[in-house]
Amino acid sequence: MINGELLFYGGIIGMAATAIAAVIVIIVLSGSRRRLRRKFDEEYGKKEPTL
Repeated sequence: MINGELLFYGGIIGMAATAIAAVIVIIVLSGSRRRLRRKFDEEYGKKEPTL
């Protein structure tokens, strides 16, 4: 394999791995956010949105 091809396909694989990792992180953080918000609501009560 030529160096140019290695860089090209390695870059594609790297971008795909980064996109997959980003999706996993978003899923984990959204779950953590939901649990934390539920805990805050239990401890402090729901806050009414202000305009």
